[in-house]
Amino acid sequence: MSDQADRLRQLVVASRGATAVAGPAALAEDEQAPRGLASPRTARALLFTSGKGGVGTSNLVLNLAIALGEIGQRVLVVDAAIGLANLDLLCGLAPRYDLGDVLAGHCTLGDAVMMGPGSIRIVPGAHAIRTGSEILDDGPARLVEELSELESDSDFVLVDAGSGLCPGATRLAAAADSAVIVTTPEPTSLADAHAAIGRFRRLPVPPRLRVVVNQARTAAEAAEVLDRLVASCRQFLGVVVSPLGPGAVRADPHVGLAVRNRRPFVTEYPAGPAARGVRRLARALVREHRQPQHRGRRSGFFAGLAARWALGLLATG
Repeated sequence: MSDQADRLRQLVVASRGATAVAGPAALAEDEQAPRGLASPRTARALLFTSGKGGVGTSNLVLNLAIALGEIGQRVLVVDAAIGLANLDLLCGLAPRYDLGDVLAGHCTLGDAVMMGPGSIRIVPGAHAIRTGSEILDDGPARLVEELSELESDSDFVLVDAGSGLCPGATRLAAAADSAVIVTTPEPTSLADAHAAIGRFRRLPVPPRLRVVVNQARTAAEAAEVLDRLVASCRQFLGVVVSPLGPGAVRADPHVGLAVRNRRPFVTEYPAGPAARGVRRLARALVREHRQPQHRGRRSGFFAGLAARWALGLLATG
């Protein structure tokens, strides 16, 4: 047990952001690295969450992944909303195994990974809540190698984390490059998004905080909501929150039709307002990813997640 703990503590240290550990000097050394040496990790990990359910987070994650795949990106999608997973339902998949089975040791990760629409890879989430001893025993440590291999073969890792007010979402966010809070223009949704951002800002090394306004009726409404949320977070929480790309996806009646048909709206209704908005987000993400300052910020989402998860258990044991 002590050997495992030592190895996991090393993973925690390695997974922290370079700027937080070594400051500007470390960045200068990285810039001087030989061009022929490949980065140990090139995938960009984005955690998507919300303050409350019903704002369309899972649908946004799925369709954004497909839009990224359409422009040549290798995408891995992880449904981490344990007990409330639904990404597979949104695209008509029927997984034999899910993430809960993997963590409980009932199957390998390779057994659970599915090919989704647009050649994206999906790790289905657990549909039933399992006990801590079944999932959290040695599951994270056992998954590090397999998950890291999937990550190394991806350009983007998109994680659907459910509500940001749940304790598990905070731990997931600690290992991500960015935490994207999805909200709608509704006052209750904005209040809960504000609360979720407040939780993330208290992390020792918080991820970059981003926001997307979903189901905006007009571009003017989206801009107003974004401005208000960004300003209130700066004034009352002392934290900088920036829009993800254009920062909004318009309301679209086709989205509900696609959900009922268990098909992604970006492929079923490609000319609809929501599909166009998601594709704008995808293009903005790719442009960001190609900028040097956004590459190699952390050593690996899954390694960092597994280490934090296991060490949290060790601390309480």
